[in-house]
Amino acid sequence: MKAVYKKDLKSAFTGMIGWVLCAFVVVVVGLYFTAICLQSGYADFSLVLYNTTFIFLVVVPLLTMRSIVEERRQKTDQLLLTSRASIAGIVWGKYLALVTVYAIPLAIVGICPLVMRAYGSVSLARSYAALLAFFLMGAAAIAIGLFMSSLTENQIIAAVCTFGSLLFLYLMPSIAGLISGSAAASLAAFTVLAALLALFLHWMTKSLVLPSAVFCVLEGGLTAVYFLKPAWLEGLFPKLLNSLALFGRFDNFVNGLFDISSLVYFVSVALLFVFFTCQGFEKRRWS
Repeated sequence: MKAVYKKDLKSAFTGMIGWVLCAFVVVVVGLYFTAICLQSGYADFSLVLYNTTFIFLVVVPLLTMRSIVEERRQKTDQLLLTSRASIAGIVWGKYLALVTVYAIPLAIVGICPLVMRAYGSVSLARSYAALLAFFLMGAAAIAIGLFMSSLTENQIIAAVCTFGSLLFLYLMPSIAGLISGSAAASLAAFTVLAALLALFLHWMTKSLVLPSAVFCVLEGGLTAVYFLKPAWLEGLFPKLLNSLALFGRFDNFVNGLFDISSLVYFVSVALLFVFFTCQGFEKRRWS
């Protein structure tokens, strides 16, 4: 893992991509910090971070699109897959290298609350709690991008898939508000999710038995609930979208709440998609 980590971290800064993305994050956060805190007089750094969450839609696709795709293009992935290194070590090395690149500009903008403290009263605990949540939210987004990069051999496709996934997560609270709260709407939405889960299991296992069984069990349960206890499904899918909204969970930190459940959620999403990436690598090793 250490060798992969060093290689990928060095690769990010050997070219321009690492420097450009770090500069982009620092400049964007710096501009919003100047406008919100220095010019408008708001002594709340979390507002700056809240207004800059859109940078993930730009930074994460560009940062992660080359991570695994480049290995395939240069055929070095075969060396990794046939080496004695564990799949988990390879994937974690790549992931931690990406997170390190992302952490560098955040460490730089971390001085902003101290700048405000020099000129007035500011809650450092609230500011750095928001910065911690912002970091973990980005780490979760990077894990999603890394997984998308493992699914294709084209950098552009990897970037587009990552952008689309993050855009959906970004707009998820708004999408939840557009969906009907009726039991029928929830049944239809959960049916689509069950079908997507079955397709994912088929891609992972190349078997029809397990995905079909999972889909039938889920669909049977949903249908039974719809006819026996339809009230259970009313408004359930919009509630699920709101609870899974990655970027929406940052709102609590903006409101001054140290939401441990949101931090756990960010870490869980990161671990889940790193695990998915490991499984994809494992599948390719045996194939």
